Amino acid sequence: MSTAEFREITGMAEFRAAETLQRSVWGEDSMPDPGDLMMVIQAEGGLAAGAFVDGRLVGYVFGFPSATPGVQYLHRLAVLPEMRGRGLGAAIKWYARRWCLTRGISHVRWTFDPMQAVNAALYIDRLGARSTTYLVDYYGAIGGIEAGLPSDRLLVNWYLDDPIVDAKSEGRFVGEEVEDCLRVRLPHDVEPLIGHHRERILAARLMLRDNLRDAFASGYGISGFDCSERTYILTRNRAA
Repeated sequence: MSTAEFREITGMAEFRAAETLQRSVWGEDSMPDPGDLMMVIQAEGGLAAGAFVDGRLVGYVFGFPSATPGVQYLHRLAVLPEMRGRGLGAAIKWYARRWCLTRGISHVRWTFDPMQAVNAALYIDRLGARSTTYLVDYYGAIGGIEAGLPSDRLLVNWYLDDPIVDAKSEGRFVGEEVEDCLRVRLPHDVEPLIGHHRERILAARLMLRDNLRDAFASGYGISGFDCSERTYILTRNRAA
């Protein structure tokens, strides 16, 4: 594969390509972020950037200034299915970190589906984001791969100047064992069931919802993710 180029999206043709990319990732009946909206938000201080291979948009990130001064909200991250497994998702996020830091932004937020182990591994383990907030059915009924399921999300905080995040960005962070921690495991058979066995997925989601909300209410926050065990690690000393 040719080396990926990471840069801001420019011109309506590239913004329309971002719309097409979203449908490829989340389904044809999903609602993509409109290209013209992304263009305007980018012009007003938001981030709309992508990974390009041989001039083709293969991944993108879209964000905008939040209601909290100095905090950027990253709304979407997507990589084409055929381009996954190459580290592009992490590379796009690290590009977003550099983009934010050069503009004096050191705090980034976003949400993700807590059932998705791949996303948890990327956002929590590789990037160093953390969370204490569980959002129940955040978007309401949505289409695409989550049609018929509550759109639960974790709200994560990514502190870009945190020493741990800085170490992870350079590949020199070594995890530490924490005594006072809770572990919440994801079911191992969820991903193959998406789009089919809704009852089993719903039951798993509700169980995870209860476990994480109970832990948050007890003063714990997600500070790590054990990829081999598909397990969230929650601690008191690293609460978001």
